Formats: sequence, C-alpha cells, structure tokens
Amino acid sequence: MAPVKRLAGKIAIVTGAGQGIGRAEAHLLCDLGAAVVGNDRGGAECDRAADKVVRELEGRWGRAVANYGDVSDWRDAEQLVQQAIAVFGGLDILVCNAGIIRDRMIYNMTEAEWDDVFRVHLKGHFAPTKFASQHWRSESRAGRNTPRRVIFTTSE
Repeated sequence: MAPVKRLAGKIAIVTGAGQGIGRAEAHLLCDLGAAVVGNDRGGAECDRAADKVVRELEGRWGRAVANYGDVSDWRDAEQLVQQAIAVFGGLDILVCNAGIIRDRMIYNMTEAEWDDVFRVHLKGHFAPTKFASQHWRSESRAGRNTPRRVIFTTSE
C-alpha cells in the first residue's frame, strides 16, 4: 500500500531551503505531498542552491520551484508569496528558516555584519509572514477558510 501523503494538495514555502535545516524541511514537506517553493538567495559558496534542492525534490516525484529573492526585502518577500500562488494556486504553509552567519566574536564583529545578521534573521522572518498573512486574510474574507501554518526555525 502506498504511503499516505498527509500534505497532498498543500502548498509550502521554505526560506533558506538550499541547505541545512531548510533543505531538510523542504524534503520532508515534499515527502508528505506538499508542493514546495524553495527559497534561497545563495551566496558565493552556494550560488543557486535553490536550483539544487528543487532538482532533488522533483527527483522524489515532488512538485517544486526555486526562488532566489532576499526574504528581508519587502518586494522580494511579496513576490515569493505571489510566486506560490501563481505557480501552485495558493499557499498553506510558510516555513521561515533563512539565516546567515558571520562567524565572529562580538568584539571583532563589524556593525555591517551585525546588521546583515539582524536583517535576515528578524526582518527575513517578518516580511514573508506579512505577505502570507495578507493573502490568508483575503482568502478568509472570501470564505476560503482552510488551516494555514507559519513555522519559524533557526539553528544554534
């Protein structure tokens, strides 16, 4: 008997999906049947990591699409939510996982490095949630009241 896909028909966004915890979350959601928008801005060490995770998900018979936006930028965060709606027809689950590391001790961290960490870890969770909640509010007002979830994750 085929396994039950508890999230069949659901649409999820995972920020920071290119590696680590976000990649594992994207795989789990896909394995449970959700279509996934895998967001990862990438960087010098992980350019287009979102492409790699999407190929992995599709290789598992999943439905997935990549997004490279900066989740701390309001326009990019709004576009991320709109991409899920345009490509898959909606949004049910938002996993805010994106994060960056500036491997420094407090005494030698620059203000710019601190600002980058703060921007991605705080604003990068707030911005996608803002636009997801606007979409969900509009859906609710239209009488489409389905369960939705926001999940925040981080690493040590």
